[in-house]
Amino acid sequence: MSPQKKEETKTNPRIRAIKEKKKTKLILIGFIITAALVLSMVGYAVLRATVLKNFIPVAKIAGQKVDNEYFEARVRLERNSYIQQFQMFYAQYQLLSDDPTSAEYFEPQLQQIVAILDDVELFGEMVLNNIIDDEIIAMQGVEMGIDVSESEIDTLMQQLFNYFPDGTPTPASQPTSYVTPAISKTQEAILGSTATPDVEETELEEVKNGEGDSDIIEETPVVSTEEPTIEPSPTTAALTQTPGPTATPYTEEMFQTELDRYLGELEAIEVSGTNLRKYIYHFLMKQKVRDAVAADVPLEQEQIWARHILVSTTAESITVLERLEEEEWNAVAADVSLDTSNKDSGGDLRWFTRGQMVTEFEEAAFDLEIGQISDPIETQFGWHIIQLIDRGIRPLSQADYENNKNIFFEEWFSGIKESIDISINDIWRDIVPDKPAIFEETPAN
Repeated sequence: MSPQKKEETKTNPRIRAIKEKKKTKLILIGFIITAALVLSMVGYAVLRATVLKNFIPVAKIAGQKVDNEYFEARVRLERNSYIQQFQMFYAQYQLLSDDPTSAEYFEPQLQQIVAILDDVELFGEMVLNNIIDDEIIAMQGVEMGIDVSESEIDTLMQQLFNYFPDGTPTPASQPTSYVTPAISKTQEAILGSTATPDVEETELEEVKNGEGDSDIIEETPVVSTEEPTIEPSPTTAALTQTPGPTATPYTEEMFQTELDRYLGELEAIEVSGTNLRKYIYHFLMKQKVRDAVAADVPLEQEQIWARHILVSTTAESITVLERLEEEEWNAVAADVSLDTSNKDSGGDLRWFTRGQMVTEFEEAAFDLEIGQISDPIETQFGWHIIQLIDRGIRPLSQADYENNKNIFFEEWFSGIKESIDISINDIWRDIVPDKPAIFEETPAN
């Protein structure tokens, strides 16, 4: 096109109007597309939050859907349990507010509960993982032919309110308590003339279970299976009471009144009786599966009796070895050992099994021969000189036996869980409840 025609095109009003109209049309189309995209995104968000959340399962386990309603109810149930715990601590905190020591004890616990409940997503994730574990265990239980009847659920609910229509429960049989025999000549020869007097097994259990002060004891959780302990996380207070005989006659009518009151309080936080029973079902199923899986856990186990002297440096540990060539063990332990829980009894740790001490200490102690004194062994607590007094296969205490069953079960479950297809949908983040909250007017008690 010649320069003259180009100039005519630019100045021609009709041509210029056509171009402007085309440009406006393109702008309008772009605006409509953008608006449509925005509206579709908003619409999907609204649809997801109101409709789809009820149809998209929060998770699938081997193709089986996890019920969204139960997830929401379980979150509320467990939040309520933490709130009850907070209220109990807070009442004690106020009662003992004039005592600085009590305040120092309760304040961190109150703050921790508040922090746990404030992190709504983390709390929801914890509960969802618990539900997934429960469902997997239930699936395995069904495959093993294990069942939980409605009457068993009813019975446990009665026990949770200390109602025993057929009489108080008979204590279950426990592993035979081991009676410590008199010190043998071999043990006496190792221990010397100032041998540690025999101690009751209950004293040993206090140290093993964290009630004593010995630093080298590995902190292994011991979970009692005495009903009705609900696990794996804190739940309703009523579901964690230990059944026992009642001081006054408790009629069925009284029980039903208390149960109705409790269920009404749960309804106030949107937890139905159906979901409560489902929760109890999973608790009972887990107990049955655990007992079946761990049925062959032995009542006896290899144990050793050892003593130690703890110091802070390598040089000090070498000095201890040199002194032991000339001085009695008990005198050296009383003089230099940092383990205040047993230094005055020659560092005596009594009998223990594998898994109760920190790894480095345990490996060194179990490798010793009877009477042998170890080279210096370093752990996170310092340097240890260990002497083995005796070893043998001994009956486990009830606490150690139950702990071994739990360990065996958890190892079994980890292997099972790895082989199962689990998919989690982020929809749970949209529906996880943030209620009940601390100091609300209607928590279930």
